[in-house]
Amino acid sequence: MHILRITAVALLAGVGVSPAQAATETGDFAVYGWGARDCTAIVTILDGEQGAQARGQLAEWISGYISARNRVVDGYYDLTPIKSQYPLVALARNICTNNADQLFEAVVDAMMSTFSKLALSENSPIAQLSRNGRSATLNESTLLKVQQFLIAKEMLEEGSADGKYGPKTAEAIEAWQEGVGLTATGLPDIATLFLMAQQVDQ
Repeated sequence: MHILRITAVALLAGVGVSPAQAATETGDFAVYGWGARDCTAIVTILDGEQGAQARGQLAEWISGYISARNRVVDGYYDLTPIKSQYPLVALARNICTNNADQLFEAVVDAMMSTFSKLALSENSPIAQLSRNGRSATLNESTLLKVQQFLIAKEMLEEGSADGKYGPKTAEAIEAWQEGVGLTATGLPDIATLFLMAQQVDQ
């Protein structure tokens, strides 16, 4: 177990870590399990012989973390925009690479704070997207938010947001990905959604 003082946690990937509601007046709270390990340990384990097993365990830990947040944060049905936790493990690992001294819990918390801009307020049908041999699974309402984001960036026509994945949406996502230096797949993958969430309202 680690005691994390939230006020001392640095910015992660451009996202501030804010105090949890259950923390003490001084910003302390107990952290257990995988969350209590620092990023150096997480990256070492994921890159080691037990990496595949660790990915599964970390995906389960993140799932529990998200479920708890979904339960206690008013107005959220689901904080995460993607339906598999394995891409979240990969994203957390990438953030950990540049934040070696941070606890894994702080990294996941920062990710969830970012993704909260794309959070669902109610359940929404699942959309299975595919393009050029790649796929992504997310809720239609998340795809609607992606389309609204692209309209705000003048990359999709005004009034075209419908939560459905078609050629115009794919082309707009691909153009945006190229513009920010991501692999241009035309799919709203985890890295795309994370960077879009960071830019919401900018």
